[in-house]
Amino acid sequence: MSWLALWAIIFWGLSFIATKIALKELQPFTLLTLRYAIGTILLLFVQLAHDRKFFRIFSHRDWMIIFLLAAVGVSGLGILQAYALLYTTAIHTGWIIAINPILITLSARLFLGEAITGRKVSGIVLGFFGIFLIISKGVFSPSLFSFASTYGDLLVFASAIAWTVFTVGGKGFISRFPPLGSITAIMMSGCLILLPMSFMKGEWNNVFYLSLPTGAGIIFLGIFCSGLGYLFWYSALKKKDSSVIGMYLYLEPFV
Repeated sequence: MSWLALWAIIFWGLSFIATKIALKELQPFTLLTLRYAIGTILLLFVQLAHDRKFFRIFSHRDWMIIFLLAAVGVSGLGILQAYALLYTTAIHTGWIIAINPILITLSARLFLGEAITGRKVSGIVLGFFGIFLIISKGVFSPSLFSFASTYGDLLVFASAIAWTVFTVGGKGFISRFPPLGSITAIMMSGCLILLPMSFMKGEWNNVFYLSLPTGAGIIFLGIFCSGLGYLFWYSALKKKDSSVIGMYLYLEPFV
């Protein structure tokens, strides 16, 4: 049992509600920049309290990997999911949870050499079946399998691939560094990637006139979903196989 992965899933399960609320008043790029900035400040504060020179542990090659992981798993993922929530349905969004563990398990086998055991296969099958029952409400219909039929569906599927790359691709990276230092550098890089895009889109004046629910949602997304969520996920990945941790994504619809 990985409590760190479980708490990350709880935070991310609630993130869809907070994001939906915030998107009513903010443009996606502005929302994501604020969210990741808050997460970066939190992580940086904790990291600097432990080690003020942690940046020096990363080589130039490491920083290239950090920016690549940030572009895929932080800024890229955030953009895909934020826009997907504007276009797709809750039913189709639910398939991201059913697809991710499968993609992670197969990718971990292919690129990391992690064994696909009978226990993992059983977990995938049971988890997928459970998600199917939730989405379909127990009523079978062929239309449930029409996944990539709209723009929003394609964004959902692309975000599933992005999270797989981030999880499996980051496994080797975090094995060489402490999770806190790694995710602090990645979160900060993701925020820096989004910053110029958010200024190009404008709408920063809206930040000063946000309602209380939107403001609270942004703070929740920044502290719990971006800061603690990513830290807990990478900390869990350091201790267990990617495919095992990926199974926890099946719990997200229950949040």
